[in-house]
Amino acid sequence: MFTLDFNPSVLYNDIYTNTQGGFMFSPDFYIDNFQNTKKVVTNAIFKDQRLNKAAHAYIDAQTAFAKVLTNNTIEMTRYSVDSISSVLFPKKAEASSKA
Repeated sequence: MFTLDFNPSVLYNDIYTNTQGGFMFSPDFYIDNFQNTKKVVTNAIFKDQRLNKAAHAYIDAQTAFAKVLTNNTIEMTRYSVDSISSVLFPKKAEASSKA
């Protein structure tokens, strides 16, 4: 008889926490997927190993740059929203920081 051991916590960990960004639908997830697609295309186009290696190095540099840009954007947005909300709603911001 076929049995299936199902553990939801293991499934959750596999899907949501084993990505580099920590969450499946984080910006890093989409950046990695797009850049990996580029690598697959370069593997199909460049058959020479030296050219393929150079293309992959370029894609890796693009990946690092895109992740830095998205991280900076997220942090600046978070800072801006926190600053504005603390000015507009000072009591709510103080109550949430004490909790």
